[in-house]
Amino acid sequence: MKNWTFSLLAALALALAWSGLARGGALPTPAPIGSIATLPPIDATATPSPSGKLVAFAGQILDVRKSFVFFTTGDAFRLAPNYKLLNAAGTGPTTLHPVTLTYARATFDAGSGAVVTLALSQRPFPKEASYQDVKGFAVAVSTPFENTELTHPNGEGYDGKPVLVVITVEVPPTTPFTDQVYIATDTSGWSPTAIKMDRVDSLHYRVSTTYASGTKLVYRYTRGSWPTSERGQNGLQITHSAVVPNLDVKRLADTVYAWADQNPNNPNPAGVAGTATPYNPIPFVTPPRTIETPPHK
Repeated sequence: MKNWTFSLLAALALALAWSGLARGGALPTPAPIGSIATLPPIDATATPSPSGKLVAFAGQILDVRKSFVFFTTGDAFRLAPNYKLLNAAGTGPTTLHPVTLTYARATFDAGSGAVVTLALSQRPFPKEASYQDVKGFAVAVSTPFENTELTHPNGEGYDGKPVLVVITVEVPPTTPFTDQVYIATDTSGWSPTAIKMDRVDSLHYRVSTTYASGTKLVYRYTRGSWPTSERGQNGLQITHSAVVPNLDVKRLADTVYAWADQNPNNPNPAGVAGTATPYNPIPFVTPPRTIETPPHK
């Protein structure tokens, strides 16, 4: 029975071939042995990976800049050069912009690890691939926890709005009258003269500047050099930090307890002698008290 079926199929194929010749056709030329057939082009957003696998990850955007997309997990993912922004359905362009708090479904090329499409929405996307599936694509991997201040419904949230930050510092009364006070920041490469402050009165200096909300400030006070930088109550180096909230004005108030170049036993290390003034209330050097031991007889 099997032989009869094979013979019937072979006869049918031969009949179709001769039918083509009768109409002026020609037998198809078989592909050379070992050749690879050319596949039709794939209409995709980006060139697929060798495996052709695409991985979709849903999350919330923190920022998009310089060919990277940052999610609220704290990770940065590389954007493909020809990546596309799509609507929530992924069927066409979108009118939304990839700004902070926008929900996104990022589609990764598993071969290159780059994002080839970002579908945007004002509502959360259904969960797709897990964080573990895409963390290997992250440029800078952080602890996989959501930023609750961004994602919590009652969180403060940061939208990058400009905020006027007013910083006031109280300095020790031993601060020399002729010295300036500066703020050194991590973003300035810790230059000891990065931000010059204005004198308010004998013990207070102030400066006003503008930062985007969400900016983390890390800074120290100096008198123009690191040998004259501030020290904490324990005599050790101290660093201040603050996050700029989503307000119109943020006020910061700090206290410098001592300067690195001042000896606690010497209230006037700069050697400014003379009459006490509002800016120099302790103008005289007070040497440490010593007790003399009488000689033995």
